[in-house]
Amino acid sequence: MSQESAYIHSLHVPLDVTDDDSLLTDYIYSAKAYLNNACNKDMSLDDRYKFIVIELATLYYQNRGVLTTVKDFPYSLRVLINQIKI
Repeated sequence: MSQESAYIHSLHVPLDVTDDDSLLTDYIYSAKAYLNNACNKDMSLDDRYKFIVIELATLYYQNRGVLTTVKDFPYSLRVLINQIKI
């Protein structure tokens, strides 16, 4: 199982739903890029990294196609991102 597959399985998408695999992989890459960019370095060795990437990708996936604009991440996710940036 690839690392991206492990992330996708963590999103609790039913196994028989494969139409969104490519979309989810893109969200995971985007979440990784966002976090590394926010921290100005590769954060993949931090214990919180995988959790934050999963939460970001889940947020992106759950809010796809939403007509309303989400202004910020949930508070608990924002706190973790701020901690990892230090």
